[in-house]
Amino acid sequence: MARAKDKAAARAEIDALVRRYRETKDTTIRNRIISQHMYLVQTVARKFAGLGESREDLLQEGAMGLINAVELYDPDRGVQFSTYATHLVDGQIRHYLRDKGKLIKQPAWVQELTTKILKAADALTQEMNRQPTIEEIAQRINSRPETVQKILDARERAKVASLDAARSDDDGQAPAVDPEKLVTDGPDDAHLPIEDRIFLRDAIAKLKDLERKVVHHFYYLDLNQTEIARKLGISVNYASYLLRGAIAKLKRSFEAQEQAAMAASNPGSGNPREEAYSISFRPAPTDRVTKLATADYFRERLDQELARAQRYPQQFSLLLIAPDQKLPDDTLAALARLLQTNIRSIDLAARLTGSLFGMLLPHTGREAGILAERLVRTVAARMKTARTQEGEETAGVTVTIGFAVYPTNGRSVEAMWRSAEQALEEAQGEGGNRYLRGATAANNGPAAATA
Repeated sequence: MARAKDKAAARAEIDALVRRYRETKDTTIRNRIISQHMYLVQTVARKFAGLGESREDLLQEGAMGLINAVELYDPDRGVQFSTYATHLVDGQIRHYLRDKGKLIKQPAWVQELTTKILKAADALTQEMNRQPTIEEIAQRINSRPETVQKILDARERAKVASLDAARSDDDGQAPAVDPEKLVTDGPDDAHLPIEDRIFLRDAIAKLKDLERKVVHHFYYLDLNQTEIARKLGISVNYASYLLRGAIAKLKRSFEAQEQAAMAASNPGSGNPREEAYSISFRPAPTDRVTKLATADYFRERLDQELARAQRYPQQFSLLLIAPDQKLPDDTLAALARLLQTNIRSIDLAARLTGSLFGMLLPHTGREAGILAERLVRTVAARMKTARTQEGEETAGVTVTIGFAVYPTNGRSVEAMWRSAEQALEEAQGEGGNRYLRGATAANNGPAAATA
């Protein structure tokens, strides 16, 4: 009986604190509620251990769920705060894992080993200022070179393997691609990684009209083949035939992309087209503080990408990224690491001057806006507190981005740089914490802004 009274008193106390916070918006009250319930975040995060994500990331996402719980909780609904908060923390972490998830799921031990290999490779790269060998990575993680090679090969094949021929309903087997990862209100709203979205969108655009409709209905609307056939006015067998054919075409597109990446890692093969798409993988000179590429190397790669784009029609994008606050070196390094983890392996991030960062995105057009939006949102969410160079605590780190796309925003490096720089300045003038695309090459007026 006494224990029940204690629980009732504790619940009444939390409800009273929440009501006071809703009335006053006093952050000290909110912080008190959050600190009292951080144990919920730790408890929920433990359930997701071993899925390839660091404990710190899981706790940070869970904390965001707890903050949302404080903001949204209504004591008058009759639900206990701890119960409500647990659901929101769990949901926040699940959304994070889903958004970062791959089209094909791997066993937990494979994900854990992959994470160890990637971390070891990154650490060795910074220590030796060059790409480590398979043997060096294996020695660092106390594993065999054969195992490391197999894991890395499996990681590269993951995208193509996930597009193996789809199963029909009559097979009694699930489709090779997990539909849950593609269900969305529309293709533009899919929370896929930026590189998957770019390749997938381009590949789908090349399908025939009816094939596109079948793929959209199956993977985006989560309809089975019987429902698709009824909706499109075709037979189930023909719907199955179209789906299989479309998936085969998508698979070939991804295989071609994989071959292009392999050719990129082997420049000078004698094939001029392969050389035109190759990326220079020589070790990049890095900045001492951020460990990103230097400004000189970035400009060299930018010139190289322009030459390819002029020779073989293709797009690429330039992003200029500036924090909205003056940051000390340790915070600047943390921001650099966060930016680096949100781009593809073929992209290049560099520290240009002071706190200005640059990004080069090969084979990327308007999708650069998707990445820019994601970077702005991610930095604001992940870096909620920081210290200025004077040692004073700020509300958090945010960034502003100006970007330009070749050839729409410029046909030379200078023109693209000027376009991205003007967009950055205009976005900063609007208050920062946003992104903006540069003006088109045909005029000097601002392009359509997106915030």
